[in-house]
Amino acid sequence: MESLNMFQYSRAAFLIALRNTPDDKWDEQPPMFSNTIRWNAGHVYITAEDYLSKADHDYEIVHPEWYDLFIDGSSPADWGSEIPSVEDLLTAIEEQGERILSYFNSKLQNTADETVNIRYLKLDTVDAALQFVTWHEGIHLGIIISMQKLF
Repeated sequence: MESLNMFQYSRAAFLIALRNTPDDKWDEQPPMFSNTIRWNAGHVYITAEDYLSKADHDYEIVHPEWYDLFIDGSSPADWGSEIPSVEDLLTAIEEQGERILSYFNSKLQNTADETVNIRYLKLDTVDAALQFVTWHEGIHLGIIISMQKLF
């Protein structure tokens, strides 16, 4: 249960930071940063969908069409004109948070349907996957806050 509480806290902080970003700054890429706030927001969203759907194959990915836009190694420089709006991203991120809290409420103790190994880290339970997703979100929250200080 603590993992869900920590996720909920992280998601609330993430949404606050995103909502404090002026719309005209979402696509600025400050020097020394490899991506934009829009990319970081979408990346957090799609990474959560990816890792949690691997942990529980019944968890349905919403917006799979965003995968190639925001997965590791992608870049706004490669985007065409079909990118989600700020409002679409904010809505999806908020709804995803609610979905995760509801869907995984009684599943944290479950063994992952698919174990993911990240260097020395082994995500072999639903709880481990959610903890990674929460940690990952915190990393990108820090990046976004750092970017905002430059605007």
